[in-house]
Amino acid sequence: MPSNPTSDLPVHHAVIAYFWAPWHLRRMPRATPEDRMTRAVWCRDHCATLAGRWILLGFALWMIQISPLGFVFVIGGWPVLGLLFPVTFMVGIGHLVAHLVAQKKAGPPKIDPPVERDEE
Repeated sequence: MPSNPTSDLPVHHAVIAYFWAPWHLRRMPRATPEDRMTRAVWCRDHCATLAGRWILLGFALWMIQISPLGFVFVIGGWPVLGLLFPVTFMVGIGHLVAHLVAQKKAGPPKIDPPVERDEE
């Protein structure tokens, strides 16, 4: 198995994998309770990162829209990028909610105990 399973995907699949948790979760089995717990652990570990990507994308769209370059993205009097901001923000909040629900199911992440270090 390659070290990066998304390296041989088409570009649009790589972009979808970069932003969408359901894309990853759809590829994971969900038949047994152990499989569902594995999905919850994956979502607990990754959904907050995906939410941050969506919120950052929305912020970037909003900043471009209110910049002097924003007049390029006005079609028929509608600020297109400004209208996409609430959509990306809501998708990011949805990923945060999925993260919180998964953390409630799977519990907090395991933390390794501290390791003694030699000070030489």
